[in-house]
Amino acid sequence: MDTDAEPQRRTSGLRWFQVGSVALISFLAFESLAVGTVLPRAAEQFGATAEYSVAFGSAFAAMIVAIAWAGPWVDRSGVRPPLVAGGILFVLGLIVVGSAQGMNALALGRAVQGLGSGLLSVVLYAMVGRLIPADDRPRIFAAFSTAWVVPSLVGPAIAGLTADTVGWRWVFLGIALPAVAALGATLRATVGLDESGFVSDGPPDGTVLFAALVAGASTAVAQFAAPRGGAGFLVLTGACLTVAVAATRRMLPAGTLLARSGIPRLVLTNLLLAGTFFAAEIYVPLYLVHVDAMSPFAAGSVMTGAALLWAGAAQVQARIPASGPVRRRLPLLGAALVLASVAGVTACFAADAPWPVIFVAWAIGGLGMGLTYPTLSVLVLGASAADEQGTNSSALKLADSVGTALAIACAGAVFAQVLAWGHTGFAVTMLVPLAAGVATTLVAAGLTTERSADS
Repeated sequence: MDTDAEPQRRTSGLRWFQVGSVALISFLAFESLAVGTVLPRAAEQFGATAEYSVAFGSAFAAMIVAIAWAGPWVDRSGVRPPLVAGGILFVLGLIVVGSAQGMNALALGRAVQGLGSGLLSVVLYAMVGRLIPADDRPRIFAAFSTAWVVPSLVGPAIAGLTADTVGWRWVFLGIALPAVAALGATLRATVGLDESGFVSDGPPDGTVLFAALVAGASTAVAQFAAPRGGAGFLVLTGACLTVAVAATRRMLPAGTLLARSGIPRLVLTNLLLAGTFFAAEIYVPLYLVHVDAMSPFAAGSVMTGAALLWAGAAQVQARIPASGPVRRRLPLLGAALVLASVAGVTACFAADAPWPVIFVAWAIGGLGMGLTYPTLSVLVLGASAADEQGTNSSALKLADSVGTALAIACAGAVFAQVLAWGHTGFAVTMLVPLAAGVATTLVAAGLTTERSADS
């Protein structure tokens, strides 16, 4: 009986994990993608449009800390404690955001969400390695990808429709109970799980953990200071961002900020690309709502074009060999497409172009991201030793959060000064991600030269 019970328990645990983890990732993706559609309405309600960027940047600042701390926590205590903490923080953040009465409270809730999202994003992938047989892992990762793609296609429109009908708060509050259920299902999979072969007794790298705390805290302060205006706040923002960059040097592979060849240059490309795309992305729906007076639903629908091309391009790159000259050229091609997209949107804002033109310009950026994001992961894994794949993959996730948080803080500082300029102010704000896009393209071009020289 005992012999028969164990396989049945494992099968049951795998089913619970599949259902719970895919649901959790779907909720994380929905919140990440839908928030840009509804926050323009919240900012308008609070009379805090100038502080709009804080709600985004605070989440990414918190994720810097969560991602850096999640790995060592999983290694030392197993998956259950960080899974519970991540789920509770994510749900608590939803409730705080949904009940916020001002932009500061909303940004605080988003930071709590960021902590939860960062923990969950790491622990769920760790659970795959501890629960799922090697032959079944590609199927699980495919399900994870689908859990991101589907919300990217329908999430903004659904969020906009929700905001137009029952109110923007229900985009957050409506997910809370389903997220609790998904967390419960995922926890069910850990019952009886033996992690003795995975848990490490060695101490974590305290330097990296402290650097993550410093980077996250200083970036968070910069997010809140940037939109306040005034010389003092701008000086504080600059000082905090300088501290964050210095701390980032300790968290990422040596030589990353110097674009050293190999993995450091790949990670830097990822950091700059994230800053370019996501710092630009938050101002597209705000422009459509604030300047063009579109509804959140209509603005969210405009954003769907980029999501469709992102998903399609990701499928195209999946058919390209993992190594070889074509794969090695994709980062430069993708970075150039994202740069062209941001430049096009900047021109649209400056000329007060109609929304269909913005739709096309922004969709090009989704095409570039779909080609480049998966390719950078493939190239990093291919260039990593077996015992460094986890560390280098974590560095990519950290680079995402760091690059996005820094770029949003810089753009937020500019936006607060030029909001009164109308559509021209939006164009001026886009110069920040535009500069990041130029830097991304230059670094990616160096990658191509480096690879060519190696071959």
